[in-house]
Amino acid sequence: MIRIFGFCNKKRCCNIGILVIVLGIALGACKTNGKTQKGNTPKHDSEMHFEKSLHAFGKVKAGETVGCYFSFTNTGEYPLVINMVKPGCGCTHVIYPEKPILPGEKGEIELRFDSKGLLGQQYKVIQIHANIKNKMKELVLSANVIN
Repeated sequence: MIRIFGFCNKKRCCNIGILVIVLGIALGACKTNGKTQKGNTPKHDSEMHFEKSLHAFGKVKAGETVGCYFSFTNTGEYPLVINMVKPGCGCTHVIYPEKPILPGEKGEIELRFDSKGLLGQQYKVIQIHANIKNKMKELVLSANVIN
């Protein structure tokens, strides 16, 4: 049995070894909360221009699900690839293009906000990770959830 730092007895070293193995398995099983796109990230950065970056739903009845679209254009010289979209919380569902958007082409991101269990003014930030300068853009949803 290998002694760690010269002060382990056999039982303690065995416990440390088991702990290291369990942590390795647990960390290997972790995945990101955001939805990721399959495929390789392009080597060149493109540009992504949104028509708007904020959508205000106004008053929303508690328990109601509402949705909106954020339209964008690839204004860069290279294909635009969205790598991952991270919704602000579990109350926001995202649908986005999984295929590259060619230069000059348009795309859209659909967002659905479920107000179940929420009350009052809500702000949700959605992170868009892509092959763009600064690697990320943010979209914002707001709603005033009422009874």
